Amino acid sequence: MLLWLILGIVIGAGLLFLKNSSIKLAWFDWVVLVLAIVFYILAIANYNGSMEELEPRAAMFLLASFGIPALLLTVIVVVRALRGRTTA
Repeated sequence: MLLWLILGIVIGAGLLFLKNSSIKLAWFDWVVLVLAIVFYILAIANYNGSMEELEPRAAMFLLASFGIPALLLTVIVVVRALRGRTTA
């Protein structure tokens, strides 16, 4: 329960930082970022559930299945944001 509270606070703070910073993201970058967050949450939830059921092999498989696409989507948004920056 505490994990989800902390996760919600971190996600909310990160989104507020992105919205109020000088980083400009296109609308589809926000969609991809939300999809990445959903994948991160799925990875964490499935990992915790499988470990509680004493299935470490399934836990690692699900962590990789949802975690790697989440990382790739996050890297895509970060690279697009860095390329879109203008240096003054």
